[in-house]
Amino acid sequence: MRFTAGRFRRLLITGTMLGVLGCAGGDGERDPGSSADPIKFWHAMGGPLGRSLDGLVDEFNAAGHDLESVSMGKYQALSQKVMAAVAAGGPPDLAQCYEAWTANLIENQSLVPFGRFLEGASPVRDMDDFYEIYLRGAEQGGEIWSFPFNKSVRCLYYNKDMFREAGIDPAHGPRTWEEYRDYARRLTVDTDGDGKADRFGLASQITASMFENLLVQNGGTLLNEDESAVSFDSPEGVEALEFMADLLVRDGSALISQGFEYQNEFLAGKVAMIEGSSVSLAFIEGKYGFELGIAPLPMGKIDAQLVAGTDVVLFATTPEREATAWEFVKWFTETEQTARWSAETGYLPVRKSAMEDPVMVAKLERYPGLREAYAQLERAVPQPQAKGWFAGRNVLEREAIEPVLRGRMEPAEALHAAARKANAELLAP
Repeated sequence: MRFTAGRFRRLLITGTMLGVLGCAGGDGERDPGSSADPIKFWHAMGGPLGRSLDGLVDEFNAAGHDLESVSMGKYQALSQKVMAAVAAGGPPDLAQCYEAWTANLIENQSLVPFGRFLEGASPVRDMDDFYEIYLRGAEQGGEIWSFPFNKSVRCLYYNKDMFREAGIDPAHGPRTWEEYRDYARRLTVDTDGDGKADRFGLASQITASMFENLLVQNGGTLLNEDESAVSFDSPEGVEALEFMADLLVRDGSALISQGFEYQNEFLAGKVAMIEGSSVSLAFIEGKYGFELGIAPLPMGKIDAQLVAGTDVVLFATTPEREATAWEFVKWFTETEQTARWSAETGYLPVRKSAMEDPVMVAKLERYPGLREAYAQLERAVPQPQAKGWFAGRNVLEREAIEPVLRGRMEPAEALHAAARKANAELLAP
């Protein structure tokens, strides 16, 4: 892959966005030309993830740097804050960013491409050590506009004790869609004989993540090749949503919950399996009283899934601030730091060498199945980069997945209706 510095200019995002998103406020706001203030890194990490990040930032600062970690709590708040700050002329130095957000910031010429640093006086060592899929996701228009930060894959967590009770081999999770449905049905039990299930095979929230992965496993895609229109309303998409409805609703072997309640139902022993991010382990660790199993997602026609999570982007400020911000990005993605970040949070390391770092080896030994789950990265595909996809994905979840799982629409009808609205988001200026 060729890294070019490219030519960049910083323009303000149109001022009308201020009326929509609100002003940047006092959180980390500064004069972008000042080099005296700390380097600002805006993110959405909280709980154990935020504590891990803050610990790494403290370690970086102990070497004589001055970088401030500023959590916005949630991704939606982070997006709004970043866009408003750019519009006001006071962006942070660094921020977490989904690919679709990056596309908007590139269009408004607010970012510095990383190519100038990758080829500069302080380059990254061993670029071949990075997982290639991360660099594919970071490149837009021939430039590297972002750098991998907190990437994850979706995993299956299961209760090995319940597997044994149901006569299922606890050494591995279901390997195929057919086994997935079969296991869920066999693990659904009426314990008190009243004719109603008391324990369920599976629990899930209503989320686009499950459908997205079923779609790619079924040979489909979210967007067409040039990302000018959605393609999820395809025969592959209809089959994927039909399977999702069978698994979560029609078979009577799953619970649908709000928010992250499905994790609590799993921890309480009410359900045998849940799908979750590789990061979910950080939130359930030490809270279960059974033998935990971790496995890759069951495969469909294709053994694949989408990589989730964000990159980090660098805003145009001053050469001095940009250089210091780059030093943090470079340091954070070195083998030792990315291994520690992964071991503490469940995010995937950005370097292959990190998988053999002692801290990662210890984590993988502690959780059998985790290495196999992480290996999904080798056959994963990146998220869409179209600037309207973040809104389009919300349409998919709200206008197709939820109505189908609530029994209000059939999959083909729902996907076609959602496609029309999602395409409007892709075409929005």
